[in-house]
Amino acid sequence: MTRHISIESKIAYQLLKFINFSKIVEVKMLKDTFNKSPALPGYSLCNKVEVHSFQTLGRSVWEITPKTANSSTTILFLHGGAYISNLTKMHWKFVEKLIECTSATVYVPDYPLAPEYIWKDTYMFLDELYTLLLEKHGERNIVFMGDSAGGGLALGFTLKLRDESKRLPDHVVLFSAWLDLSLSNPELEQYEKRDVMLTVKGLKAAAQRYAGNEDANLKDPRLSPIYGDFSNLCQITVFTGTNDLLHPDSKKLREVCEVHNLPLNYFEYPTMFHDWVIFTFLPESKDALKKIRKILR
Repeated sequence: MTRHISIESKIAYQLLKFINFSKIVEVKMLKDTFNKSPALPGYSLCNKVEVHSFQTLGRSVWEITPKTANSSTTILFLHGGAYISNLTKMHWKFVEKLIECTSATVYVPDYPLAPEYIWKDTYMFLDELYTLLLEKHGERNIVFMGDSAGGGLALGFTLKLRDESKRLPDHVVLFSAWLDLSLSNPELEQYEKRDVMLTVKGLKAAAQRYAGNEDANLKDPRLSPIYGDFSNLCQITVFTGTNDLLHPDSKKLREVCEVHNLPLNYFEYPTMFHDWVIFTFLPESKDALKKIRKILR
């Protein structure tokens, strides 16, 4: 467990609570009014790095490469958004900070979103993209990284690769990961009272759209990787906050990894809210990036 919450995070938490942000997000989830178009890399990022975009199965992928001091690590970053919301400016700011601290090449895909697409389409897209990454960077260290839904997708895709006896990433890094679309953890009720970002009702609506039909098994590990087989996996790193609705499943993942003697870095931040890591001005986000730099080094 890390240090006490910063003043900046206390202010951010109280502001989000005051404006009832979780209910605002819930309404957008229920009505599916999120922007499906991705935010584009900003001037600050483009001024520091080389940005190249290409198409995979008709969707954009951005390849972000440092201009100098490029490392031997390639990161596939999968953005959060409950599988129904696309890349935001905050995600791009996080990518900018990530490259500053790691000097890694980072790939950021505009992967298929619900309800126009379902999880099978997203996995098909990742299969194609990962094949391309291996062709270009197969000799390098490959890291899957994602926040919220992107974290769940990163871990779920890793399980799929293992089941298919394909090359695994060297490391999976998860921030506030959504690991259980069935939302069946009995601790969720008490954590929902603390969370200023998410509600169970909103997430259930998003999960159903991503699953594709009412009869879908939400405990399928490709949807909810917490129910998967965790034998013979790679290194996993988890960042979680104790005021996050999804925190109980991060704790559960730690328990599962301990049972399977799976190498795990587990960082728990007291009273931090969901997806705090993409609030890059917060000291806790800066601290997480420092830990990533050390771990990936």
